Amino acid sequence: MNALTEKKTILLAFITAFTLSIYILEFFIPKPLPFLKLGLSNVMIVFLLFSGLTIEALIVTIAKTIIGGFFTGTIFNPTTLMSLNGGLAAYFFMFLALKLKINFSVIGISIFGSIMHNLAQLFTVKYLILQNQKIFYLVPILLILALFTGIITGYIALLLLKHLDLRKLYEKADI
Repeated sequence: MNALTEKKTILLAFITAFTLSIYILEFFIPKPLPFLKLGLSNVMIVFLLFSGLTIEALIVTIAKTIIGGFFTGTIFNPTTLMSLNGGLAAYFFMFLALKLKINFSVIGISIFGSIMHNLAQLFTVKYLILQNQKIFYLVPILLILALFTGIITGYIALLLLKHLDLRKLYEKADI
């Protein structure tokens, strides 16, 4: 990545703000279960990764969680730590899958990221919050939810990738 120009910085700020807006809006959607969240802001992370903007995807992952924690009043709540660990795990494993050229589709990588996100959150709860082995009883439920949310997130990211060439837009900002 070249040095961030002013236009690239503005574009990254816009992407971050958009992702953060989705993150905050989703926080206020009523959930049937406290841990059930679609993770729609992760569409932008998948979109950035598949656009080849991997550092930007990492920046947005961290920013949406920390800034989102401030805006939702959960910054000092264990949910922010769980969200950050889950987001970083999802980012890392999706990035790794892309670099290793495993040949998963956008939806497949999204499902993989969703699964890793949920598992990282479980390990965060187990080792940093509750220290209770019974938390792993949730694994089957969370895997099913990850499949569902990963498909939705991946499909929306796929639609964005078909209609918007973010890489080209980002390179045009390199003036």
